[in-house]
Amino acid sequence: MPEKNNEKQNEKQNEKKNKFSIRKLIYNDKYLIIFSIFAAIVVWVAASMNLSPQTTKTVTVPVNVDFSNSAAEHLGLKCYGDETIDVDVTVSCKKYLAKDITAEDFNVTLQTNTVTTKGNLEVPIKVEAVSENADFNITGYYPTIYKGYFDVEAEKNMDIEVNYESHDFVADGYIMGEPLLSETTAVVSGPKAYVSQVKKLVASVSFDEKINTTQSIDLAVSAVDSNGSSVDYVSVSTGSDNLTLTIPVLKEKELTVTTSFTNKPETVDVSNFRISYSNEKVNAGVLEDADIKEANIGNIDFSQLKPGTNTFTFDVSNLESMVILDNISEITVTVRVPLTYEQKKISVDKSVVAVTNIPEGYEATVNTINSSNATLVGTEKNLDAEGIGVGFVVDLSAYENNITEGSSDYIMTATVENSKSCWVYGEYTANVTITKK
Repeated sequence: MPEKNNEKQNEKQNEKKNKFSIRKLIYNDKYLIIFSIFAAIVVWVAASMNLSPQTTKTVTVPVNVDFSNSAAEHLGLKCYGDETIDVDVTVSCKKYLAKDITAEDFNVTLQTNTVTTKGNLEVPIKVEAVSENADFNITGYYPTIYKGYFDVEAEKNMDIEVNYESHDFVADGYIMGEPLLSETTAVVSGPKAYVSQVKKLVASVSFDEKINTTQSIDLAVSAVDSNGSSVDYVSVSTGSDNLTLTIPVLKEKELTVTTSFTNKPETVDVSNFRISYSNEKVNAGVLEDADIKEANIGNIDFSQLKPGTNTFTFDVSNLESMVILDNISEITVTVRVPLTYEQKKISVDKSVVAVTNIPEGYEATVNTINSSNATLVGTEKNLDAEGIGVGFVVDLSAYENNITEGSSDYIMTATVENSKSCWVYGEYTANVTITKK
């Protein structure tokens, strides 16, 4: 019996130990400190949220200007102005919320359907919060309007003019050759009223120091009015991404004038020919690296030479690889063929004409030639050589882009048979009919 009583007393003591007591908790220093800290934090947070001061914040919102599917677009009007704008939106909010407000919290739109006519117009801007329950109030924004010019689009093609800001940019002893633009024209586009104001397209060129080598530079083109002022709202476009100007820079040299002979018979010695020029020497500008020592002004074909004096005039205003600096546009060349050479006429007919390089699927027929005689030039001995004769060739490869069915006159090239010392003087043509097989 005493043992059972002891067990009951122990159980009661354990129950008392396990039973929760607020009184014990309050008078327990450790739990009281933790509870006090937690309660203070809750009170502080609640007080901060409810008693936080009001503040203002300005948020910059980027806006794309888009008039698609608007009344302006349906009326054929296009907007000419900034393609993007920034709208500064000012809000009032609790201070602790300010840092979380961003551009994504706003809807900023242009009232595009207010545009129904052309001209300089002001389009209202509307700003509202994305959320209906936003924790801020919009107190203002700027700008409140978008300014643009509205008109139908127009374009025109114009020549590009190069403007040299200084004409003294080439070093001494050098000259500027003919400049070459990669594109000579450009398209001006924009509002019709402003495109009509454009009078010319100008690309300006300037150099910081004098140049002595060929230059290739990229240029920007400006559209200007009759006063030389830039025209607003228009754009200029060329056929390529970059407009390039190449300025050849040529070295000044004194050159001896020469010519060349073409179709010279193999054994003819031209050292016996006397050749003179109206200008024996010229001052010229040449590419410094080209190693040009003579001013070759052109070719003289042997078919143009007869015994005695032969005179030719060459245009030297546009020679390849050089520029004549002297104040001359033509040079006269005199070729004196020794009188030991004679002329002899030989009868010819269409049977001596061969047609070569006939296009596939076609055939050619020689109808007539423009002369029944061919003039041979050579020494008496060579002209009387046995078996000498004349043949003609019509080479259609020289006319490949202009060959049509039907009859046309074609230039013939003469050949001398059984002689390397004679040539045919004059120009000869054949009438040839081209037909499909």
